[in-house]
Amino acid sequence: MTVSPNPSHAWYPPADNYWVDPAPEDQYPFRYGDVFATPDNPGCATTKGKRWEHVIVLHPSCELNAKSTGDTTVLVARVNPVASLSPRQHAVVRMGWREDDLVVKIAHANTFWMPPLPNQINDLDLYSDFRRFASVDLKSLIESGREACMTNNARVYLIRRELYFKYRWNVSIDDVREFERQRIDGDPNFVGPKPNWQK
Repeated sequence: MTVSPNPSHAWYPPADNYWVDPAPEDQYPFRYGDVFATPDNPGCATTKGKRWEHVIVLHPSCELNAKSTGDTTVLVARVNPVASLSPRQHAVVRMGWREDDLVVKIAHANTFWMPPLPNQINDLDLYSDFRRFASVDLKSLIESGREACMTNNARVYLIRRELYFKYRWNVSIDDVREFERQRIDGDPNFVGPKPNWQK
């Protein structure tokens, strides 16, 4: 396993490699990393009662409808526009790194930057906040509607970012990609197009 302590290992893929084109989306089952409209759930709101705009699926890591039952729940995290942050935070969230006394450090580990969604009416960048999460029932999530289907390649970057946030494991993107390739290749029940891995 390779430890990745330096900023030459980008936290995010190119912006044009995040989302599956809307036309073939129906070939892809609902999965970890997909963005949905916020379901009707009291947990998906601010302390002042304002409903979140979007949510991203963080658990389970497989297809959402696999082995589901009537009471199946899904863990989602809040998705915000980057514009909601202070201007000085925009670039830091975009890069995932910050410089502190000439030392480059990981910044805002609880965030995952995303470009605008395919059918978004504005061009605002987004980010998910791993600290703002809720459990929702699968049925209401699906009914709320998927807004973006994440590519397998971008999903690897999300896994890597979550690994660092949860466990402070700074694993290289190449290792995470290889772990995911092995997992998918060994899964006889994998549904949808197999990844065309890109770096």
